[in-house]
Amino acid sequence: MDVKLALNNVSRGHLIGRMMQLVVENDLIRWTESFMSERKGRLVLNGQEGTGHGVNTGIPQGSPLSPILFTIYLPGLFGHVEENVPGIKALAFVDDVTWLAEGENKDALSATLERAAKAAQEWADANAVTFDTQKTEAIVLSRRRRTPLANARGIRVGETRCASTTRRPGGWASGWTRS
Repeated sequence: MDVKLALNNVSRGHLIGRMMQLVVENDLIRWTESFMSERKGRLVLNGQEGTGHGVNTGIPQGSPLSPILFTIYLPGLFGHVEENVPGIKALAFVDDVTWLAEGENKDALSATLERAAKAAQEWADANAVTFDTQKTEAIVLSRRRRTPLANARGIRVGETRCASTTRRPGGWASGWTRS
């Protein structure tokens, strides 16, 4: 699942609340509030500068601190989903979140992943996060040669049915393991 416009949509209040939950030092919390306060943005088109407008949400892009602050902001999602969907594990890289599930039954796997997506959406709604469901994909890794899991009923994320593919891990790794 892709966090849509990840840095742009970070809620200052939710980030500060998350920092308090993590018992971050008060000085660092106050500094973060200041860093994210009283900012202005303006458009420049063909050299013409527009009027500045206040920016009340988001983390400034281009700052080396922004990815760190986003990393503090998002992990509440992982705990929420893992607590509410037994058997699911989270893995993330910046704004791309992956839900991992294991099983033998393709329909049960699909249902587990749908529950994870639903729990993720619930957390997102409560924490001012939006997912770009059009970018969401399901990848099924299977050891089976003759009966791929690609015929699973599909996985829905909200109203979107994910694109899916089936891969045999040996097929990906074979180029790396041969000398």
